[in-house]
Amino acid sequence: MKKDLALFFLILIVLSCGVKQPVENNTLQKTGAIFVDSEPDSALIFLDGQNTFRLTPDTLKNIPLGLHIIKVQKSGYEPLPDSLAIRLKTDSVSKVFFTLNKLVYLGQLAVHSEPAGAEIFIDGQSTGHYTPDTLQLSPATYTIHLEKNGFKPVEIQIDVKTDQFAEISKQLDIQQRVIFESFGNVSCEPCVKSAENLEKFRNEHTESDYVLFEYYANWPSPNDPFYKVSPKDVDERVQYYKIYTLPKLRLNGETGVDAADYNAIQTAYNNAIASQNTRLALSVNKRLVDDSLHVNVEIYDYNKILQNSQLRLFVLVYEDDIHFNSPPGSNGLKDFNFVFRKFLSDRKGDIIQKPKTTYTLQWPGWVFANAHVVAFIQDISTKKIYQASVN
Repeated sequence: MKKDLALFFLILIVLSCGVKQPVENNTLQKTGAIFVDSEPDSALIFLDGQNTFRLTPDTLKNIPLGLHIIKVQKSGYEPLPDSLAIRLKTDSVSKVFFTLNKLVYLGQLAVHSEPAGAEIFIDGQSTGHYTPDTLQLSPATYTIHLEKNGFKPVEIQIDVKTDQFAEISKQLDIQQRVIFESFGNVSCEPCVKSAENLEKFRNEHTESDYVLFEYYANWPSPNDPFYKVSPKDVDERVQYYKIYTLPKLRLNGETGVDAADYNAIQTAYNNAIASQNTRLALSVNKRLVDDSLHVNVEIYDYNKILQNSQLRLFVLVYEDDIHFNSPPGSNGLKDFNFVFRKFLSDRKGDIIQKPKTTYTLQWPGWVFANAHVVAFIQDISTKKIYQASVN
């Protein structure tokens, strides 16, 4: 009898406490800086094709080591060279310089959109300008591309002629999105199949009509390194959805989906996106200024949906491409995507009082290029998520 009792307690200890302790991913991202100058100055700086919202002369800081492409833009000028490639080294400041030649023979192009604030691309290159704006261009035929987060992009061809005025005005359609919220743990054995299914789904669906991220709960391993980043945030969502077993997958808040069944995920997604037609749009913009993340969320309510007092705005960060040299838990997984990091909003959601909201976060050292900001609006009484967007 004593033998049986001892064996029972041994099994109990193994089941509850015998998970492998996680190996923290403590590799700090090494960075450098790039000083960008031009003549004349006040040219907009682009880093690897992304608008930095900085004007020359300025120093771009906290840039990951490796090869980077620098470009500058100034309306009415042509930069020489067109771009410069810089390979950053540890704790160094690289310097680049552009000469801007003023264009002589120009036409004007006025670009408008509804809503305003769409980024203007010409022949695939960002101009650094946003609607409404008027550009000075050399005479030619151009492909104009307008992009605003939360809306479908549009493309137009137009001729610009010397000393003539051309105009474009476009209505932007809402980008409808459904949202998957997954729940797992690095020591949850059944979560391996769920992770495989979600990776497969993401690889097979490159559309912009869904958002996917995963919370890491505190069981079976309370030492889950992802859970320990923002435990109160995760606990709130676990309790809100009454999650008692793992893995779990929620679609648009209301619908539970069997994460172990890929066909069930696919069917639920097809049904949800087919019925998603909310006249509510969310536009999310993020940028890293030195060591602070700045996020702007704009809400466009075309059908007075926000009159519902139970609606809340949630804003969060998740990260892709996280790798461990050895598994951080007992289920053997070493590579992780769509990992929930932190709510920028209140973890219970923010009451929606105005159409524009700004959030800031002291950047913790996550890889910014792999970080995504999600905003969604949820009815906290029914759990229905009306709309989502991701940057």
